[in-house]
Amino acid sequence: MTAVSVARGDSVNIIATWLEGLISRRKLSPGSVAVLRAIGADPERASYCSGAALAEAAGVNIATVVRAAQAIGFSGWPELSTEVRNRFLSSLDPDKHFARNATTTKKPSLEPLARDVELIHLLAETLTEEAIDDVATVISDAQSTVVLATGAYVAPGAVLAHNGLALGYRIVLSDGSATSMINDVRRLGPGDCLLTFSIWRTDANLVPLCEYAKARGVRIVVIADQRSKLAELADRLILVPSEGAGPMASVTCAVSVVQCVVSALANLDPERSEAKLEELQRLWTLTGAVVSD
Repeated sequence: MTAVSVARGDSVNIIATWLEGLISRRKLSPGSVAVLRAIGADPERASYCSGAALAEAAGVNIATVVRAAQAIGFSGWPELSTEVRNRFLSSLDPDKHFARNATTTKKPSLEPLARDVELIHLLAETLTEEAIDDVATVISDAQSTVVLATGAYVAPGAVLAHNGLALGYRIVLSDGSATSMINDVRRLGPGDCLLTFSIWRTDANLVPLCEYAKARGVRIVVIADQRSKLAELADRLILVPSEGAGPMASVTCAVSVVQCVVSALANLDPERSEAKLEELQRLWTLTGAVVSD
């Protein structure tokens, strides 16, 4: 038995246990239970199949698949399948993730591009304008916003903080040590915003910091690839697909969501945004900070 197959078995057990927990906490129809147990039997395969294929595997019709997803808090099968897939992937260690994605194509270096295109299409199916506008409103209403980000997710955090500041919003990126993050969170008060990411694996510091902030009346925004413990703390939650073609999760959809939030912030008050950007341009010109070829 290979290390990958052992890891896959562990992942199946993790997801089956999660699904059984959902079943035990709800009064579900026999059809919905059959759907969830079909997923638990082979979560990797189930997460990639169509609703019709899952219905056939569970011995139900496709409407039952939709109802099963909705019964446990998802909008439908696309959103639930993304959750299952991301839970499966997050249960794999980096080396197992890489081995699973080993490719025999002639252009392996371009595989992540093709995968990210697929992820963006999937995100477009589930992301709503209302969800983006809600996050933008939370940030706009806050006196101060702190973006907690670690590892690769400093990238979307930096995009949000930098471009949000350009539009005149008080957004600070906190990506340093645990002690510096603690100090950044401590200065937030009721009505302020704390935004963070929970994708693939969650930094151990983030959950207690978000719990502390929430108890102080800070509004929590989480961009996540599954309904993790951190996601459960969120006042606003945006779920994104994250399955990368390489050894790590993809950051592309998180960046796309942040770009949408920046656009929504700009459109909350177009005249204010235009004035802030004109001021920024004048300062660029005055200091020579930005040059054009």
